[in-house]
Amino acid sequence: MVAINPSQAQPAAVAAAAPEPARRRRQAAFSDRIQAGQQLARNLSEHAGGADVVVLSVSRGGAVVGSAVAAALGEHVPHLYYKVQAIPCPGMPRLSLGSVAGDGSVRIDNMVAQSMGIGADNAALLREIAQIDRRLRRDQRAFLRAAPAGAQLRGRVLIVVDDIVEAGDTMREAIMHVRHCFAPRRIVVAAPVCLADLRKQLQRHVDGVVDIVSPLFVGAPAQWYAGGAVAMPSELQALARMFARPGSRFDNER
Repeated sequence: MVAINPSQAQPAAVAAAAPEPARRRRQAAFSDRIQAGQQLARNLSEHAGGADVVVLSVSRGGAVVGSAVAAALGEHVPHLYYKVQAIPCPGMPRLSLGSVAGDGSVRIDNMVAQSMGIGADNAALLREIAQIDRRLRRDQRAFLRAAPAGAQLRGRVLIVVDDIVEAGDTMREAIMHVRHCFAPRRIVVAAPVCLADLRKQLQRHVDGVVDIVSPLFVGAPAQWYAGGAVAMPSELQALARMFARPGSRFDNER
């Protein structure tokens, strides 16, 4: 028999492998929405200095991107904020009856309204429009420049900007609204991140779709922007230059 000193014994459990290092978090594609806007502008260089070009942002995250795009395209390229929201069909909220914008303009899809038997004097429809209008006007007034006037958009090349286009509801409503209300010469959708399938759909309805990445799956904003839905200090500064009530988070409408 071989004697074993207990102090030298090593139980099997103690001989386990060293703990795995902490899993590294994937680095975001962009340090912030300003960097993303500057990169996006390079893909929009054909519009640089255009006398009839207008950058139109449709969300607060898009406004940070859009401000960088407009600055890169030239000092005379205006940057405007224009929030558009769908009018849900009474009883069928996923079906859009049209849209309302921050300037008070309203678009009704007559084909959908007629098929649903909803007239222009429908009380539920009018209440819904009034609620959306109050909300959007409040948001539009927070932007430190006036809502776009028809003369600023009519017959122009509109570069419609958002930070992420995923579900596409915000972008689709904005496209249909400005086309119906202002008859622009061209509409170009621009976003640093645009879902691949949605990109193909949008291309059928606009004159161009410009992005940086077009993933099959978008996921959380933090995958693309270092701060995710929370504004980074640089983004807060950009928001403060544009909005009276800048807030510290970006909305989730995509």
